[in-house]
Amino acid sequence: MEYASGGCLQDLLNNRGYLDMDSVLYYAAEMVCGLQFLHSEGIIHRDFKPENILFSNKGHIKIADFGLAAENVFGNKTISGSIGTLHNMAPEMIQCQIYNSAVDWWAFGIVLCKMATGRSPFYEGRKAEKCIHFILNCQPSYSEQLSTELQDLLEKLLKKKPYKRLGFKGDIRRHPFFKSINWIKVEIQNVEPPFQPEPQPNPDVSIPASALEVLNIDTASTHSYSLQDFTYLSPSWQA
Repeated sequence: MEYASGGCLQDLLNNRGYLDMDSVLYYAAEMVCGLQFLHSEGIIHRDFKPENILFSNKGHIKIADFGLAAENVFGNKTISGSIGTLHNMAPEMIQCQIYNSAVDWWAFGIVLCKMATGRSPFYEGRKAEKCIHFILNCQPSYSEQLSTELQDLLEKLLKKKPYKRLGFKGDIRRHPFFKSINWIKVEIQNVEPPFQPEPQPNPDVSIPASALEVLNIDTASTHSYSLQDFTYLSPSWQA
């Protein structure tokens, strides 16, 4: 993938807190197109989060970091493995159940809520056990000031049961939140992005050894863990 010089979505959220609704709608539509393309190619991203959503120099999004992606997952095929960033992981992944592309639509719901409100709809703290508890047992929480269409979309994306989750079930493009979207123009990037990102300096591509370390979490443990958007790999997957 070519260098995306516009930074990432997390940088934008750090600077602005949250996005205006026109920007939320625009980026959400591009994300839908991106995820649907990946899934049509049998790819489940499994770590869809603001840090992995980059901007081109023209302001279009690019889904990045496929280091945890699963390939050749077509049709009714399912896979297993609790892997990804804990705050964005779907319930079935946390519970080490088999799953499919519905996990990416759950993560999209988390990202969508963060764009619109600046917050996750679940626990945002640093304790793994509390994060897991909220995802598995609590309903998503977000501002009632959001439009009824957006609230309904979030509710349908954040279904605990993956087979009920919009994106995997039903045509997400037909949801009322996207009623103003011309999907053909979005797919060919013929819609003007909400803003022109400032070019970022060329990155230092050297990778320090510390960046390659993987943090292990035992979800059955009663200990408290600190976490800051870490990448999670189930102990059962360790060599």
